[in-house]
Amino acid sequence: MIEESTSSTEQKSKGKKLKHLFWIIPLVLCLCCAGAFAWYVYQQMQPPAPQALDESQQAFLQYVLDSKYPEPLLGALPYPVKPANLFIYAKAGIIIDASNGCVLFEKNADNIIPPASMTKIAVMYVVFQAVANGETSLDTRFEPVRQAWARNAPPQSSLMGLGENQLVSVHELLMGLSVASGNDAATALAYHLSGSVEAFCERMNAEMVKLGLKNTRFVDASGYSELNTTTPREFAALARAYISKYPDALKTYHSAPSFDYPTKENYPANYTGGIYTKKMYASNKLLNIVEGCDGLKTGFIYESGFNISLTAKRGNTRFISVTMGGPGVGTAEGNRYRIADGRKLMNWAFASFETAPAQEKIVVPVRVWQGTENAVNLLEAKNHALTVPSISENAASKVVRTSQICDSIVAPVQAGDQLGKVQYSVDGIVLEEIPLIADRTILEGGTVKRAADKIAQNLIEKK
Repeated sequence: MIEESTSSTEQKSKGKKLKHLFWIIPLVLCLCCAGAFAWYVYQQMQPPAPQALDESQQAFLQYVLDSKYPEPLLGALPYPVKPANLFIYAKAGIIIDASNGCVLFEKNADNIIPPASMTKIAVMYVVFQAVANGETSLDTRFEPVRQAWARNAPPQSSLMGLGENQLVSVHELLMGLSVASGNDAATALAYHLSGSVEAFCERMNAEMVKLGLKNTRFVDASGYSELNTTTPREFAALARAYISKYPDALKTYHSAPSFDYPTKENYPANYTGGIYTKKMYASNKLLNIVEGCDGLKTGFIYESGFNISLTAKRGNTRFISVTMGGPGVGTAEGNRYRIADGRKLMNWAFASFETAPAQEKIVVPVRVWQGTENAVNLLEAKNHALTVPSISENAASKVVRTSQICDSIVAPVQAGDQLGKVQYSVDGIVLEEIPLIADRTILEGGTVKRAADKIAQNLIEKK
């Protein structure tokens, strides 16, 4: 009897233990799951660290930026200003901030007018491209073709003095273009690069199309023809593209005060004829009149009037102006009006605006819920210098940048989606708002991931 009683007691004890296991095991599992989920929630509270984009993601992001957030060569100021009450003698004109293309003042800026010798800026743009592409070099020397000799140029042409038996370098021809406004130099370069003026003009026109210039077309390389066309707005865009891409051209060519040609180095060693060197002075008289002026190019034919594209820099600020259709009988009078207009536009612009250089591009990592990735980088869709009104002394140094980000970002997210904005302001005046965009695409996560993130999001955001 004692043995039976003991066996029964053991069985009861084992039964109690099994009963305990039935609720202990689930409890332990629940505690483990709760601990794991608590750890998951804790991890979601930590600052996200998105992985670096791979090459294909970078390429797609650049495509999105170019297509959704393009930066045109010219555009309006992103904040309202009272239109300037400026009188200029020229029939049409414009002045822009060279750093970002913002238009500060315009008068009949879309009038179609022959550019005259300002055409040579387009010639130089193409020549510098050819140098960069390895088609030629600044030191390349060659004998100019007969069509480029000065004696074969149309009457009253501006010339550098190309002639028979000469050897001239690409660099010297560019000097002849920029200083002497040599039509012979333009012809020589056209034949050198393209074999004919017509073929070279096709190349120039193709480049204008790439720049988005619809009314700028050339039928010759010198600007002598009245069939060449542009507008002040489009020529300012061309000038901006030119000096942005080839800034050294201003110091080397467009601000050169004079140029001597030809010299004995331009003839073969056995040449026995006379050498008649001519000193040519820059046609841009504003180089010595407007502070900081270092370019660009004048132009005149009867059909256009007196034209000038002008640029000047003071400190971090550079402006570009274009005036076309200027009045005047003779070069002296035409220059007086060009000087008056150029000086007025530049002095007004420097007194009214200054440029704040572009700040380092902001990158903000943020949490993404319910996605295949947990974080995305937000970055500025655009990053450029700002045109700051001179509302106080050194206003450009007082620009403040603040950012605003969407509260809850839930997948799916597409690269380029706007998920916030950056605001630039000075003295309480908003200068510009720039979208903060996702740098990558994040798809929806699986069912478990979405459910876990919903709970975690509610717990975290309620806190």
